[in-house]
Amino acid sequence: MRMRTMFMRSPVLTLSLLILAGCVTSGPEYEAPRFDLKATYSPQVPQIADHKPDQTRWWESTSDPVLSQLISEGIKSNIDLKIAASRIAEARAVARGVRGDNGPRVTASGGSSAERQWSTREDGNYQDDFGANAGLNLSWTADLWGGQAREGQVAEADILQQVYLREDVYRTVIADIIRNYITLRGTQQRQILLRNSLDLQRQTRDIVDLRAQSGLASDLDLSRARAEVADIEATLPILQTSIDRSINAIAILTGAQPGTYRDVLSRADALPEFDSAPPIGVPADLLRRRPDVRAAELGLISATAEIGVQTADLYPELTLQGSLSMAATGFGTGPIVRTALAAISAVIDATLYDGGVRKANITVAEERAHQAFYQYRQTLLAAISDVESAIFGYVGAVSQRDSLILAVAHHRQAFEQSRVRYTQGLSNFLDVLDAQRTLTKSEQDLADAQTSLELETINLYSAVGLDAEEVDKMAETTNRDSLPFDPFFVSPTADAARNTPNASASATHNVAG
Repeated sequence: MRMRTMFMRSPVLTLSLLILAGCVTSGPEYEAPRFDLKATYSPQVPQIADHKPDQTRWWESTSDPVLSQLISEGIKSNIDLKIAASRIAEARAVARGVRGDNGPRVTASGGSSAERQWSTREDGNYQDDFGANAGLNLSWTADLWGGQAREGQVAEADILQQVYLREDVYRTVIADIIRNYITLRGTQQRQILLRNSLDLQRQTRDIVDLRAQSGLASDLDLSRARAEVADIEATLPILQTSIDRSINAIAILTGAQPGTYRDVLSRADALPEFDSAPPIGVPADLLRRRPDVRAAELGLISATAEIGVQTADLYPELTLQGSLSMAATGFGTGPIVRTALAAISAVIDATLYDGGVRKANITVAEERAHQAFYQYRQTLLAAISDVESAIFGYVGAVSQRDSLILAVAHHRQAFEQSRVRYTQGLSNFLDVLDAQRTLTKSEQDLADAQTSLELETINLYSAVGLDAEEVDKMAETTNRDSLPFDPFFVSPTADAARNTPNASASATHNVAG
């Protein structure tokens, strides 16, 4: 049940309420949570060769022109990036709608009328009467309790959140392009090695064939040699399928039709290298580097402001209304009458009883703020976990690669020795077959390890994140909307991100009031 009161003779009360509109803000003020985090990562941060730290665009330091072009195309045409940009535009439109809905509203009206009156006398005389009217109506609801201001904060926080989510799409799109490219080149290297092994196995088969014709080798040895050739030949189509899939995946990431880059990417090339890497730093640095962490905090800011929106609904509303109308009648055979009317009024609208709906809405908003807080913390912990896992993966991949380099050298030496001994009749063919099979597997394992090392490096780069300012500059250079922030809402994210989090994570009370 709502009660509405109109008054025109209480200017002091009206003025007092309007003054309150600039002094009261409902709901809790946002306070950036502080988390009790360790100052360093669990694993020791590795030194990646002679790479220089670069917190901007580390992917541009590659000397691979094909990869550079693919990344550039992905930034311009990736579908997910276009969707993210559209979501920012949508959030901005919502914010404009909120500002317009909370501002003054002016409406206009107009009309006309026509009337004919007949006389009851025998002569049947009649009289015409035409008229017209027009008017303006003004309505404005004062923000007495700061609910409208909180609505604006919610809308602006949603804009910033979408901006950071777009930056996170940049991070994942670039990393996915590079990962698929590395997988492609690694598979092509495996294919080259396997073809070399196939040539070597065919040479061995020919040797066994000649020895069998001379009676120096059995048919069993020849069958085994032929079977080994067939086994290697059967593996090559599997690798080619993997290559084709990687090429198609890269095309999709760049917003192109599958097969677009087949001619360019089908030519085998070495794995790409990068001359710089972003600094890993300490866990607290992720608060200002990872865009998904920033987006999670903006979600918390938005949820906190929403509490104020719902709290303001507990109190009465003051609406100022005004109207101006003009009318003229009597056009025709009667006298012309012109009228003008102006009116102004103030209306207080208060809810006396709603069955607890408004308080329930406040509770809903508070619980959503609690959820946003935990989501923020979870996102931060996940970011730290990504970096730590990437460090472990990188260190393990380096160790595996170094060991396999030695293993391949030893297996190659063993194969050459076994083949020489076989041609000299000092060993059986099983020794040659086993040595060659082991060498082939070891070479494939080394190629996989080198690819894994490159992938773990990219995982580490991606986990650290992208610099927000550099991402916006990149958007400008590619003729995309850089989406600058609206000036009337200042997020505390930037300042909060620079504070090293070292206090307890008990800020939920501050967040949710």
